[in-house]
Amino acid sequence: MTRRYHFVQVDVFTDRAFAGNPLAVFADARGLSAGEMQTLAREMNLSESTFVLPPETPNAVKRVRIFTPGKELPMAGHPTVGTAYVLARQGAFDLRDGATEVTLQLGIGAVKVAIEAQDHEPRFVWMEHREAEFGAVRDDRERVASALGISPEDIDADHPLQVVSTGVPFLFVPLRSLAAAGRCRSNASALAALPGDAGEGVYVFTTETVSREASIHARMFAPHTLDIPEDPATGSGAAPLGAYLARYGLVSNAPETRFICEQGIEMGRPSRIHVDVRRDGERITGLRIGGQAVIVGEGDIFWE
Repeated sequence: MTRRYHFVQVDVFTDRAFAGNPLAVFADARGLSAGEMQTLAREMNLSESTFVLPPETPNAVKRVRIFTPGKELPMAGHPTVGTAYVLARQGAFDLRDGATEVTLQLGIGAVKVAIEAQDHEPRFVWMEHREAEFGAVRDDRERVASALGISPEDIDADHPLQVVSTGVPFLFVPLRSLAAAGRCRSNASALAALPGDAGEGVYVFTTETVSREASIHARMFAPHTLDIPEDPATGSGAAPLGAYLARYGLVSNAPETRFICEQGIEMGRPSRIHVDVRRDGERITGLRIGGQAVIVGEGDIFWE
């Protein structure tokens, strides 16, 4: 008997179609096994696809499983924001004008999202992140630079190469310039050969930007771990980036700081990720990322 599964494709962290990071949302994935979800994620061949199920934990309204073409992730940013947007558009939540807060069950547990609506239509989605975990600092700048196809002088020597995570670990590599970011290349074998902890992806960034509205320009490469040569927008990287920037004095030490991270420009898919960092003195007390989304299509997958 043929099974039919409906999906919606949405571009996340953008206010226009065919920009941002595309996502396939299967809003009713009941009856699919984990292996079948992985097969569908490979078929969609996007950075991630999500599969929505009834919740298994108290207070959560939905359970969301997130798959790259290569593996399941415990959490991710653009899939959570995009899925919340699609579900809100489908009427899964009782939206009111202003912000409506709901809880989604991800692989890491309960995650709060806030959907900002106008005339009962979703306009913007915020996703809370847990406290950032800082890993060891790497001292092999030459080897990391070589793996990225740049010179060691392109890396900012004033700030560390360090793995930071709010659920998915990334190696943060500070660069001196926008030109250096443009020279970076995705090389699966070179990145896989990095010794020690290099996270699930290598996240390069610089304070030189293309847009005057943005404070950070970023790229993220994960061909060696997630089958993602380059990601157009990485919400699960932008939140720990906010913690990194706060710890090392690259953003204001005010009680709350917001900035925009631009990503995907080199791919022709410009993205804008809003990052909110809250702190009490030196202690970071809150992290969240947010953005807009646009539905670009929908369809059905048939499973024999």
